[in-house]
Parts: sequence; structure tokens; C-alpha cells
Amino acid sequence: MLREKSEIIGHHQNFLLFLQRMKTLDERLLRKPIGERKWSIIEIVGHFYLWDEFVLLQRLPYLLTGVSLPIAPSSDDLNMQSSLLARTEAVEKTFEKCIRIRKDLLHQLSQIPDEYWLIKLQINQSHLTLYEYLKGLMEHDNHHINQVKSSLRNS
Repeated sequence: MLREKSEIIGHHQNFLLFLQRMKTLDERLLRKPIGERKWSIIEIVGHFYLWDEFVLLQRLPYLLTGVSLPIAPSSDDLNMQSSLLARTEAVEKTFEKCIRIRKDLLHQLSQIPDEYWLIKLQINQSHLTLYEYLKGLMEHDNHHINQVKSSLRNS
């Protein structure tokens, strides 16, 4: 397997393990903001779901076809929607949805042949490889994972 593909696949596998560990935390801790004017852990988890769904349905099917990409939603709107949903639905449901969609995303990514990972693609105004695009998403995941871990250490 191509090194870049392996890196992304490994990240998603580790992310799923991270979610499984987070599922075991007390609900009060999951719903407590991680800082002043910050989301709670469950809101962070909930926001992964909507972004994974967007990537799975509105990016991956188009990226390797040369077809124009659907217009992306406003980040602020999607984040606000995901935060509200995570605050109002059962914690278990948020985790189940997030784990399910991440597994679907992992499955789809693992099906992409190695030769497509380093081809330059036009993503809006940028020219990136599929790997570079997915690495940016991985870095976003890691930013939030580090926030959660830091919050848990300080709890």
C-alpha cells in the first residue's frame, strides 16, 4: 500500500479507537465545555459526524471524476448545526453516528487505488492531491483530539 494512503487509513483506524475510548466517559464530562466559550467533548464528536458525511457524500464521489464539486456549506453553519444536534440528542446516538460514518469513510478511502492518491486535483481554487486534501482533514481531526486530551488531563 502506498505510504500516503497507509498514513491516512491508519489515522482513521486510530480515530475510531479514540472514539471508542471516549464512549466510556461519564456523560457529565462529555457534556462539559472543554474551556471558556468552547464546545463540549460531545459537541466536538458531533461535528466530526457532519463533516465526515460531507466528505463522504459531497467530496469523494466527485474528486476523482473531474466533475465540478458541489458547493460546500458554510463552516460556521455546519458547525453550529452539529453543535446543537450533539447538545440535544443522546450521547450514545452521537457516538454511534460518528463511528458509523467514520467506518464508512474509512471503507471508501481504502477502496481508492494507490495510483489516485498523488494525482493533482482541483478542489475549489486549490490544486491538491487526494492525499494532501485528506491530510488537511487529518490535521483538523488531530487538532480536536489534542483539545479533548488536554481537557481530560485538566479535569
